Amino acid sequence: MKFHKGLIAGVILLISACNTPKHDCRSLPDRKDLIRYSAGLDSLSAVLVPDKREGIIDARLSGSGSNPILKGETDQQTVKDEIVAFLTGKGLQFTDSLNVLPDTSVIKKQWALVNVSVCNIRSEPSHAAELVSQAVMGTPVRILKVHRGWYFIQTPDLYLGWVDAEGIFPMGSGELQRWKDSPRIIYLPKTGDIYDEPSGNGIVSDIVAGSILEAGDAAGTFTRVMLPDGRSGFIPKSDTGLLDNWLSKTEPSPENLLKTARSFMGIPYLWGGTSVKGFDCSGFVKMIYCLNGIILARDASLQFRHGIRLGRSAYPDSLITGDLLFFGSERDGVPRPTHVGMYIGDTEFIHASGMVKINSLDSARANFSRGRRDSFLGVRRISGAVPGEGLQLVSGHNWYIDN
Repeated sequence: MKFHKGLIAGVILLISACNTPKHDCRSLPDRKDLIRYSAGLDSLSAVLVPDKREGIIDARLSGSGSNPILKGETDQQTVKDEIVAFLTGKGLQFTDSLNVLPDTSVIKKQWALVNVSVCNIRSEPSHAAELVSQAVMGTPVRILKVHRGWYFIQTPDLYLGWVDAEGIFPMGSGELQRWKDSPRIIYLPKTGDIYDEPSGNGIVSDIVAGSILEAGDAAGTFTRVMLPDGRSGFIPKSDTGLLDNWLSKTEPSPENLLKTARSFMGIPYLWGGTSVKGFDCSGFVKMIYCLNGIILARDASLQFRHGIRLGRSAYPDSLITGDLLFFGSERDGVPRPTHVGMYIGDTEFIHASGMVKINSLDSARANFSRGRRDSFLGVRRISGAVPGEGLQLVSGHNWYIDN
């Protein structure tokens, strides 16, 4: 995760002004000093990792006297470096026990590929925990922790959560590199099967749109594919495209986005869903764009931070197909988006709400939604936006492709 150095410097100056100990920095800190240091540490942590859905930061000082201990964990070495530099710059003598995940003494293979058609990602290491996201077969992920048959992972959009060990196949960096160097296919239809034989007999696994697999030799009208855990099977050639060719040709044009979005009509709403087995609102627009070569941030409130900003007055005359419409509420003048849909032209937008469907904010239309009109917050345009965190090209993401 990147952060603006100027912003960090400003925060550190503010913290320094507010929290400078009254005694010389070479003297031993007392409890009040540690409280001030801890407050500064909390403020800096909030700048370095502004959203815990996309990054880990749990840094705290404990103990007292001549050698307090910096404890906790983060998933980024750069975050730890900033924290250590801040405390050192304050003249504090401390023991550094801040752990950078993954702990390589525990986790030997720090990468993985999703090994099932749709891997459910949960808020806690339990099947009873909230479903927060999903990832489809062949998605590369980072492994950060392990706990009793569950892995804490990060997906290419930086989202964090727990997955059952059966859902992913761990790999070392060399194994992931071999996968990136191999010929691969992307599966394009909504759903299908991987067959035991090139005759279409027997089932190895189901498969969904956006899955990426290693490609083997052709067998008549079928292509042999290898799953992450070593299983193999056959997929109709007509259902696949070579990943490299797809990356070079696919584009999020209005026509392509509209075609993809309409192909999902009627798919039921699923909280946490980001696959054709069920969508939530942000998972739906995320999959539309993913199948057209762009990785969006996971949640509506995260997606609202990225892209070209357009206000409510842009609707409908200044909008183009593919623009994201956000809905929610405002508190103290701050918008709080809780829903998102994609504009498809002629005042209409497509979204996942109960099911994937089309509504309008025009009260003269039969599919007018008063609730969405009254909660409309604004628009974010993906077309023409500069790629970066929250809006990444699949072809530019080094978890998929070497750049």
